[in-house]
Amino acid sequence: MSSSIFKKSVTNFYLLLFLISLSILSIIVDLKYPSTNFTRTVVNDFIVSPIQYVVKTPSSFFHSLLEETETIAQLESKIERLEKDNKMMKMNLQKIDILEDEVSRLRSIKRVMSKKFENIQIAKVIQGDVIPNKESIKIDIGSNDKVVKGQTVMGANGLIGQIVEVSLYSSKVLLITDINSNVPAIITRTGKQVIIKGRSQDNLLEISFTDDTDIKSGDLIVTSGQAGRFIASLKIGRIVKIEMNEGERFAEVVVEPSEYIENINEVIVTPDEYKVK
Repeated sequence: MSSSIFKKSVTNFYLLLFLISLSILSIIVDLKYPSTNFTRTVVNDFIVSPIQYVVKTPSSFFHSLLEETETIAQLESKIERLEKDNKMMKMNLQKIDILEDEVSRLRSIKRVMSKKFENIQIAKVIQGDVIPNKESIKIDIGSNDKVVKGQTVMGANGLIGQIVEVSLYSSKVLLITDINSNVPAIITRTGKQVIIKGRSQDNLLEISFTDDTDIKSGDLIVTSGQAGRFIASLKIGRIVKIEMNEGERFAEVVVEPSEYIENINEVIVTPDEYKVK
């Protein structure tokens, strides 16, 4: 099936002939009269180009506007992301500062503890209940071994007590399970300072006068070293019971000692420079 481009109108045919003739004429004029190049250039620069610029300007303007809007949105998104990253970096720097302080503190404790344990003495338990109505033991070293009142006594697993009487060849130790004993301590999870007292009736310990709700079963208790009492950071025990009695202001907090004192046969005595002053 054939079709003609001039099917709909004869006008299109004559228009085509006119344009072809105009093109041929333009070529002939350019070849015969080179000076017309200048005229064409002037027409192009001062008439055609301005018209093209005016026609393209709205499109270019809106295109540029859209690009700028998109770029601004991208920049705002990037700035928001960078601000968030900056905040995260500041938070991480704070954590690093905290960790550095904690590492320094632990290193300091390690240095002190290493020094404190350089000249420890091992003593045998030779008798129990040596002080009337008090939880106590007697050990086989005394002033002849440079033992002095106030030295810390511990076992392999934690704190046992403190030397309260010294003889030439023996010493008496008041155990932390005695009701008259009190030990400045810290709950390691929270850093809260507490006082640990003995419960002579069951060989357990308790925290005196605390209404702190941030105490949990299993929390580790260690010595604080406050007031020159005992060496710092020795294990005392773990919380095994928390009970708030009705009508009472303070909770009953029971601590199981780290060291089973009833079965101990040997103890560790700290150097005399760490006695109570």
